[in-house]
Amino acid sequence: MLACIANFLLGMSFYVSMPTLPFHLVEQLRIGEATVGGILSSYVIAALLVRPFSGFIVDRFNAKHAYLAALAAYVLFTSGYLLAHTVLAFVIVRLGIGLTFAVLSTAANTQAIDIIPSVRRGEGIGFFGLMSSLAMALGPMFGLWLMDHYPFELVFQAAIGAGVAGLLVASLVHSPRKQRRQPATVLSLDRFLLVRGIPLALNLAVIGLGYGMLLAFAAIYGKQLGVTNTGVFFTLMAVGMMVSRGFSGRLIDSGRVVLTTNCGTAAIILGLGLMALAGGSLLYYLAGLLAGFGFGVVYPAYQTMMVNLGSHAQRGTAVATYFSALDVGIGVGMLVAGVIASRLGLASAFGIGALLTLGAGAMFAWGLARDAAPSSVLPSPPVPADGGER
Repeated sequence: MLACIANFLLGMSFYVSMPTLPFHLVEQLRIGEATVGGILSSYVIAALLVRPFSGFIVDRFNAKHAYLAALAAYVLFTSGYLLAHTVLAFVIVRLGIGLTFAVLSTAANTQAIDIIPSVRRGEGIGFFGLMSSLAMALGPMFGLWLMDHYPFELVFQAAIGAGVAGLLVASLVHSPRKQRRQPATVLSLDRFLLVRGIPLALNLAVIGLGYGMLLAFAAIYGKQLGVTNTGVFFTLMAVGMMVSRGFSGRLIDSGRVVLTTNCGTAAIILGLGLMALAGGSLLYYLAGLLAGFGFGVVYPAYQTMMVNLGSHAQRGTAVATYFSALDVGIGVGMLVAGVIASRLGLASAFGIGALLTLGAGAMFAWGLARDAAPSSVLPSPPVPADGGER
């Protein structure tokens, strides 16, 4: 419960500023949509440099200590928003957030997986991720409300406050250190990224493009459509995630990972497609609900498959590989959406996102499912009563 609360507070810190930053950059710094996408996605550069090493660190050292140190640094970099008044300053802050977020998210999820009973891993990952979905429901709405009623600096202060609260709660989590013994070997790519999981990770990165597009530009697109309350979009998106996470984990654990993943991907395609066709509030809101439902199914499915592809000693590395794929997909999605929007409009950006997700779904169903699914559906060996791993 403490780990989930800390994850919720971290999500609030992140999501309270995500949909409001584009407005701040466009209206106060007077920059174009393509540049906005570049600034928002700049954290990916730092995240990709650090993410593989974050798994290596977590597998060799204490996940909780790495989590707390990275979370404290994340709060410090988030504080930099208050001092950033130029494009360069915002890029530096985003780079710092990417560097620290790469480590803390890997450590937090590895710690949660260590706590979750192995036979309920899919369900546990789903409920742990549910806290992020809840933060997505409340964070953007709260941030947009603050932006409309108070000076914009209060949005950044709320993000800092949530981060500090998350740090305090995370320090109370009891997480016995897991011994991840493996023979000493020379350094290789598999020490930093799960080589067996790279095809699956590349596919996940393509699916993540649509998520990045929605995070960065759904609010601006809603304003263009004349939607009065764009915060409701993120709430419905989070509701869809919470509903799907409530049952998708059990389906994954019961061996239906391929069917679950295919259905989730179809929901994402439909959501992005409706987003491209939306002419008013109804389709706009429905698109958010469907996309959220799909991402709520697909993300825990891919994470479970990725973890089960690696050995116990590679658990942190597997988690790092999973998040590296998300970093690439979300960051590139933000950048690509900005570039397409500046030339063809946001509707075209979301339409292209739907087509790319369709391609990724077909690749999984007909190329990757056979290799990824068998390891995902086998029951894990029982954990000793003392919670240790031998």
